[in-house]
Amino acid sequence: CLGHILDKDGRKMSKHLGNVLEPMPLMNQHGADAVRWYMLAAGSPWSARRVGHDAITDVVRKTLLTYWNTISFFSLYAHASDFTVTRLSKDLTLMDRWILSELNKVTSDVDIALESFDSQAAGGLIAGFIDDLSNWYVRRSRRRFWDGDEVALNTLYHCLKQLTLLLAPMVPFISEHVWQTLIRVAQADQKESVHLEDFPITDASFIDDSLSTSVSLSRRLVELGRSARAESGVKIRQPLSRALVSASGWDQISDEIKTHI
Repeated sequence: CLGHILDKDGRKMSKHLGNVLEPMPLMNQHGADAVRWYMLAAGSPWSARRVGHDAITDVVRKTLLTYWNTISFFSLYAHASDFTVTRLSKDLTLMDRWILSELNKVTSDVDIALESFDSQAAGGLIAGFIDDLSNWYVRRSRRRFWDGDEVALNTLYHCLKQLTLLLAPMVPFISEHVWQTLIRVAQADQKESVHLEDFPITDASFIDDSLSTSVSLSRRLVELGRSARAESGVKIRQPLSRALVSASGWDQISDEIKTHI
């Protein structure tokens, strides 16, 4: 950070104001990776940075904890199903193909951002993919994981492995722990450390822009539908007699994606 480190209210830290946050206690409380991620991803390096416990906690909750919970979710069902890693199946479902498309797009975009020393853009892209993976792919495929579906487990594993490699430069300790306790356990032939592995390379054959657009539209419609329910006082689990949708691109959405809505 080339600008001033400010307190949570935007004031310059000073002993006189009593608003100074010491770095080491901050890392002891939130974790070194949390502070590192916040400094890299929460703002432009040339601007002043507001630092406070609430801001760092929010970043941890929205991104790093979501990533960690997805790792835990996978570990639970992989262990229960005696999962073994294989090559990505040709029998991928539509949602499998979508998340692998998003994975390869974010890999390309993060690579470009880091080459340009733009850690804020890289962090935003990774955070967006973590949200896609946890809050849409896993949730929409949950029953498959309950049933021990090998294709779903294998797809999620490959996503988590590549995501861990993308995170490694920015959160070195968490990514190394995941590498040792998940990746090297699942694949004994992997490099000794995540930091010895090559940065991932995009496989353009997985990228499907039209599918990405359709799923993005479906998620937007779900958000609008929830907002409409909230405004009308209609609970989420209460069935609707009908729903009227007016959206450009609706005709291009497949029947399967419409069932998710």
